Amino acid sequence: MSQAQQIKISDKIQGVIEKDFDNKVIRRRELTLKLYHIGTGTPSRNEIKKAISELLNTKEDLIVVRKVFTSYGAGISTARVHVYTNKETLEKYEPKHLLTRGTSTKKEGEQGGEKGSK
Repeated sequence: MSQAQQIKISDKIQGVIEKDFDNKVIRRRELTLKLYHIGTGTPSRNEIKKAISELLNTKEDLIVVRKVFTSYGAGISTARVHVYTNKETLEKYEPKHLLTRGTSTKKEGEQGGEKGSK
């Protein structure tokens, strides 16, 4: 068994690729990352995408961060990431809401649905 691959998300956030499964049927790589961010907040989906893109030398728009889970009070998160070979396969298998999550698609003038705002 080989040593887990290290990944640097930012100056304060490091990670390890725990699982790297090559799904040949769907033509995607399925990664499970353990992210260590003690003393800082949970890394954003865009930060994770950028780090994976640089590590695997692939385009950011072919990477989907499926889930980022952080236990309350812990500076350790687990992330599930899918890396595709082409855009068509990505659009076929990934839900549309995940493709836009983490990107600022809100148009100028739109307001969020904050409680108590009138």
